[in-house]
Amino acid sequence: MLIKRISPGGKVAAMNIERFTIGLVSALVAVAVFAGISTAQSPPRAVVPASNLNQLMRGLFFVHANVVFSAQRKNPAEIKWTSEPSASTDPLTGVFGNWEAVENSALVLIDSADLLMTPGRKCSNGMDVPVGKADWAGFVNELREGGKAAYKAAQSKNMDNIIEASDVLNTSCSDCHNKYRPRAIENRCK
Repeated sequence: MLIKRISPGGKVAAMNIERFTIGLVSALVAVAVFAGISTAQSPPRAVVPASNLNQLMRGLFFVHANVVFSAQRKNPAEIKWTSEPSASTDPLTGVFGNWEAVENSALVLIDSADLLMTPGRKCSNGMDVPVGKADWAGFVNELREGGKAAYKAAQSKNMDNIIEASDVLNTSCSDCHNKYRPRAIENRCK
């Protein structure tokens, strides 16, 4: 279809609508493709872990595993809150204490197991954490499963269940420590 237009100078200009539309659409597609290429994000940079394995164990896994283990000795429902529960450094005596603290600690163990597979993390002796070894991945999975058992037991609020779950969690810790955490620091992570 042709459209005739009279310009201010009195000249007649003919325009083919189909050609105009195809040209306009082509230009818009080219702009969109160029914009997508120019704004595409570069691949994420590998983040160097802030903590070494020993620091991660002491600051996260030791703390939360001990919340689960402590539930074997004393029923979390019977643990009293501190006088200032919002300032408590003990999860069992804080605002989210009692069985909820055991549940939360178990969930932390499950989710943070992936931190043990972070490339670039070092052991306290400077060696790389052996994330590429099949047995290491197996130990990490054992930890995750121990956390799942603890979470299920904490939800049941049953002391017998938490004792069984604590055994699963303790076994996962011991299996890994027996292989990768010998007494001599220089032999760790080998």
